[in-house]
Amino acid sequence: KYRDPLFLSDIKGFKQVEIADQLHLPLPTVKSQIQRARKLIAQGFIECCDYKLNDKGYLVGEVKDKENCKVCSA
Repeated sequence: KYRDPLFLSDIKGFKQVEIADQLHLPLPTVKSQIQRARKLIAQGFIECCDYKLNDKGYLVGEVKDKENCKVCSA
């Protein structure tokens, strides 16, 4: 549900309006799905690797080697 909008936005560089048209979804839905996907990814790094959000809201830290970790071993 979140993968395609995030991929098209952050990897492919499409504008959110273009993504909404391509996926046949309302623009507010696409916007919220992209934001939720970003938050889920960030939360995974925060919980697993002790990343932090800096004052500007950017994720900062280093990937640590942990076995059986979906985030670190990706």
